[in-house]
Amino acid sequence: MKIIFKSLLILFLVIHYSGNISAQNPIMRGYADPAMKVHNGKMYMAIGKDKAIGTKGFNMPYWTIISSTDLRDWKVETHIDPKDTYLGKESMRCWAADLAFKDDKVFFYFSNGGLETGLLVADQPEGPYVDIYNKAFLPKEMSTNYEYDPTTFTDDDGKNYLIYGRNGFFQNKMLYYQLIELNEDMVSIKGKPISLKTDTEFGFGENGRARDHQYFHKYGDTYYLSCAGIYRTSKNIEGPYINERSTGQPKGHTSFANFNGQSYHAWEFTCAPYDNRAYRQTMMTYLHYKDNGDMLSDLNFVEGGKYYETGVGSYNANWDTIEAEWFFKKSEGIVKKEGQGGFVLKNIQNNDFVNFPNMIKMKKDTRIHFNIASKSKGGTIEIRLDSPTGEIIGTCAIPYTKKWSSYKTVSAQLTNKEKTHNLYFVFKGKKGELAHLNSFSIKK
Repeated sequence: MKIIFKSLLILFLVIHYSGNISAQNPIMRGYADPAMKVHNGKMYMAIGKDKAIGTKGFNMPYWTIISSTDLRDWKVETHIDPKDTYLGKESMRCWAADLAFKDDKVFFYFSNGGLETGLLVADQPEGPYVDIYNKAFLPKEMSTNYEYDPTTFTDDDGKNYLIYGRNGFFQNKMLYYQLIELNEDMVSIKGKPISLKTDTEFGFGENGRARDHQYFHKYGDTYYLSCAGIYRTSKNIEGPYINERSTGQPKGHTSFANFNGQSYHAWEFTCAPYDNRAYRQTMMTYLHYKDNGDMLSDLNFVEGGKYYETGVGSYNANWDTIEAEWFFKKSEGIVKKEGQGGFVLKNIQNNDFVNFPNMIKMKKDTRIHFNIASKSKGGTIEIRLDSPTGEIIGTCAIPYTKKWSSYKTVSAQLTNKEKTHNLYFVFKGKKGELAHLNSFSIKK
């Protein structure tokens, strides 16, 4: 009976994940190694399939690319089979991969079981993907260490890089993560790999053991070298990468991305409820940067958090408080900064907006309450539906609190239907900064 149940469940998962996916956390069960990239108004994610619930060891038979515009409903763009690569038919070595978009081409860099790096090219995200070399792009002979988990990265000057490998000792030699520059064509390399130095002997490892799961990105003027949710930073792309700390969610392969002005952290780990490390699930939460550059994963949306199953990009009017930093879209000039013991939205000016879509369980003609600070007099918040110029269902006066550090709760009556709404808060007032928004709630 147990075997039959597992077989039916696997069949369901295959069917369910063949087209569109409507889910919050976890986004995908049975998939690992998420790598996020934003292109043409969509979030794309490259993930690898774990073979089955009862599998022992990491048997990964293919890759999948999914995409979303709202981070709730995901479309399966394509499955990439190893038979279409130099790995060959029925390979189980489809380890971590990452995407890059350039000149109307899609570039898919993948790890061959942690030994070397392959490359596929397509004209569109849904493929077909072509192995243009029919052999390893970065063969194991050219690298001084294992080629684990490639990350694609484009710097502010337009230069493109691959970061791969893992830290630790190999054949009695000290090894580091490797960075190599790509040529403009994205399918050839420029120069030789450079070692990224870290400030401790084993980088993210311990007790002489190296670590993989690395990811690489930049925020502001700072480069972030990560291993799961543990990370180090540098002001120079080559390092040294120093000051190890954690986002608060240190498990599994991870990636970070910015979408519509919001930052996100995707990660994978043991697939609940099966408790099998070789059968993993992919999840996502909001990511916040402190004023000093430290990263914090929003623990309300991780496993065990209050809103884990709701996931990002969706909200419930019955929640006691909805934090401003959980927005889905915002005007470009608004910034998320530390404040009120957490994070607030600052530099809100005339005609700026903040968007909270998929607000479920709103009662008819309810009230909305804003926790807000302002040194400007006479401003208002228009509560609109579906767009910054959509139907107005309420207007709330912005309180004059004298100091940016003084917050006050004010409320307004809404004229709304009892349904799920796409809310926009549009700010009106004099020239200059109008408000700092901490949170809001919706209740009678």
